[in-house]
Amino acid sequence: MLKLKESRNVYLKGGNEAVLLLHSFTGTVRDVKDLAVTLNEEGYTCYIPAYKGHGLSVESLLKYNTDDWWQQVQNSYQFLKDEGYKDISVLGVSLGGLMSLRLVETSDIKKCVVMSVPNNRTSIDIKRRLYSYGKRINQIQNLDQNESDRQLALIDGYDEGAQVFSSFIEQTMKELCSIQIPISIMYGELDQSTYKDSAEHIYKEIGTQQKTFTSYEKATHLMTRSDDKEKVEKDIIQFLNK
Repeated sequence: MLKLKESRNVYLKGGNEAVLLLHSFTGTVRDVKDLAVTLNEEGYTCYIPAYKGHGLSVESLLKYNTDDWWQQVQNSYQFLKDEGYKDISVLGVSLGGLMSLRLVETSDIKKCVVMSVPNNRTSIDIKRRLYSYGKRINQIQNLDQNESDRQLALIDGYDEGAQVFSSFIEQTMKELCSIQIPISIMYGELDQSTYKDSAEHIYKEIGTQQKTFTSYEKATHLMTRSDDKEKVEKDIIQFLNK
């Protein structure tokens, strides 16, 4: 059995402006690591928190929920402030984009970029994602069938965690009108159509008039690692540099 290692936070020091980058649900810092390196080369200080349990076994991941990961995001924002950064922007993919919106609603953020953000999720949706993650991570660990089945069966008991996730989405969507900073909303045309609907909803409900809405023809759900990766990176740099 292959032993998995927990991802570490990524901190790339640059200039006086900082960017907090947030990865997806069941993803890792690798989701946004290349983007962070590119932004750092442009002079930005970049920080990526590694969510607890992510990149580890299903059993390990299920010990945590959105409240835990949201606390990590808040701690990461405070860390950058404590490091002396006054101008802090935030960007994220999927759950990372959702928590980016929440951070803008609750903190002093300069700019925000969100990609592939859900505006609703059922318990079934969340468990389906966990099951997909579980099958992949179990193969990586080379688990035998009995152990793999045991871990996948644990997902059925993640009711509270799934409810916390759904409630977090609902609360964040309720406060969109309070957002008054520049924001870029992106989605991939190769993603599920629900993410286009979600992007349109966020664009419509967001409070600020300083907003952009962009689709990417060759982008999948994980836009930062799709065939449109370079275009996404270029547009983000242009947006942050304005």
